[in-house]
Amino acid sequence: MRRIFFMLSILLIMLIIYIVILNTNTTVDINYVKSYFFSMDFDSPFLSKTLKLSVYTLIIFGCGIFSGLGILALFLGIQKDKVKAYKRELEKTVVSGESNSAKVNVLEAKIKTLEKAFASVTDERTNLELQIKQLNAEIENMNKHE
Repeated sequence: MRRIFFMLSILLIMLIIYIVILNTNTTVDINYVKSYFFSMDFDSPFLSKTLKLSVYTLIIFGCGIFSGLGILALFLGIQKDKVKAYKRELEKTVVSGESNSAKVNVLEAKIKTLEKAFASVTDERTNLELQIKQLNAEIENMNKHE
């Protein structure tokens, strides 16, 4: 699509250059303001101007280019603002994701600590159960000897 627009713009520029070359000797009267708006009957250089058609065409072409660039700059500015807002939103999600990841790491460390504590408690419990069995066995031995 870009190539098509590029080729069309090149063709349009070539057409404008062709029209300028053909009309280098042709003149045009350009009226800025009609004389009946004022109560003056004389020709003033501020009300109308005689220009060559080629110069007039180049002026219109230049105005079109500058107005197009202005509109393009406006749209590019809007797009840049949208991209900046999207980047800020993305950074917020990344930061929240990192904080969630950090929370998960803290919870995993707590789980490991609890697992170690549970393992030590179960070891102590089995040791206590063995001691209780030994004590019960001694008590039974003592009761048998009495």
